Amino acid sequence: NIFESPDGKRYKWVKIADAVDLLTGYVLTPASIDGTEYTADITSGSSKATRGVGIALGAVDVSETPYCFMQIAGVATVFTDGGVSAGEAVVADSGSGADGRADTMGDGEEEQVFGFALADDSGSPTTAPVYLLGNF
Repeated sequence: NIFESPDGKRYKWVKIADAVDLLTGYVLTPASIDGTEYTADITSGSSKATRGVGIALGAVDVSETPYCFMQIAGVATVFTDGGVSAGEAVVADSGSGADGRADTMGDGEEEQVFGFALADDSGSPTTAPVYLLGNF
């Protein structure tokens, strides 16, 4: 089920597929072919596709409960790799040790874009406001 708030943001209740704990703002990718399970572990987990489809809402200790809401449309604060600038298209970072983070789209990654950065990333850990396309 998809839930929509009055401000245009959309959310989905999902199951987390593997043992990677989540933080609010982690990028999630599909971990099942039926669209019921998701993961932030793109490099060595159960990810079935490299396209980000949502942002974790709330810290999740998967050993306690493997479920959470993910935001799929609207503006969300997203973990980044420290190199995202305002206006850039973002994709799920597939670099080693970059689980749950967004990265600037590179050549040949156009089909993986899940949103656009609305400001330069900042802070520690680095985050940026991203407009999520919501078209998965």
